Amino acid sequence: MCNLNILIILCVNLMIFTFSSHAKYIFVSNENSDTVVVLEKQSKKIIKTIETGGRPRDLKFNFDFSKLYVVVSEENHILEIDTKKLIILDQIKTGDDPEIFDIDYNNNYAAVSNEDDNQLTIINLNNKKIIARINDVGVEPEGVNFSPDGKLIYVTSEGTSSVLIIDAIEKKIVNEILVGNRPRRGLFVNGGTEYWVSNELSGTVGVIDTTKQEIKKTIKFTIKGIREQQITPVDFAYAKKNNLVFVTLGNANHVAVVDVNTYEIKKYILVGNRVWGADITADEKELIVTNGNSDDISIIDLEKLLSTSAIPVGKTPHSVRIMK
Repeated sequence: MCNLNILIILCVNLMIFTFSSHAKYIFVSNENSDTVVVLEKQSKKIIKTIETGGRPRDLKFNFDFSKLYVVVSEENHILEIDTKKLIILDQIKTGDDPEIFDIDYNNNYAAVSNEDDNQLTIINLNNKKIIARINDVGVEPEGVNFSPDGKLIYVTSEGTSSVLIIDAIEKKIVNEILVGNRPRRGLFVNGGTEYWVSNELSGTVGVIDTTKQEIKKTIKFTIKGIREQQITPVDFAYAKKNNLVFVTLGNANHVAVVDVNTYEIKKYILVGNRVWGADITADEKELIVTNGNSDDISIIDLEKLLSTSAIPVGKTPHSVRIMK
């Protein structure tokens, strides 16, 4: 009997360990496969493919990682996915052609860029209703970021080469800052005192002083053997512990490693074709990026600053998110 009890305890512990080791996932949206693939975080094996409908793009978690939100651009909605059961829970209407979105720090609101209509749509995530539409947020708005205190929303406008700043309470535009050519994404760093903007066609990142609301620094990327017009910055990942920002450089097929404090480019990491989305593990040991033209993701060892493997995921992977 004693041996049987020990055996039962060992089996239960093994089951708990197995479950917990598979409890955290990597999610990748594939624009041209119309899917989100789910990879087990440790093994990097695909364990499920979720059919989303037309053109899934940006991904965001809620505060406790129990839900994943997925913009589905051609369906004009956001999917709400249960990250434990890996099933679709609901659809949230967003307006026409949603592309990039952000969720405020209280997880009450989502702000979504509507590229075709030059709008920003604000959604109450508690009742899943649209509560505001802000017009004329530039031409072809894309990147969206709530400020860390939730009071402002920064929106990049590709067509006007600017960042528009919106009062999140009043739901109105309060400022516009000119940046480089075709800004794509943004990132708050240093506790929100700076906002970094990727300027795709300028091959630069603009650093905005959020107090003065003006450009304080422009970081220019140059890679030996690669033409200037191929260096097209898009997305960011932020390693706060190590004070590094990783910038995906699109058609240059490299990721730039930038020191947050000095703005020095420490290294360029070779990855797949047309590197796009990026996310970093909580321990800052791995960076994962999506390669849209090679249909895979690259796994980057951040101690070695080297891409160690590439994993096929689907057609034209767009964004990646890692459960923390």
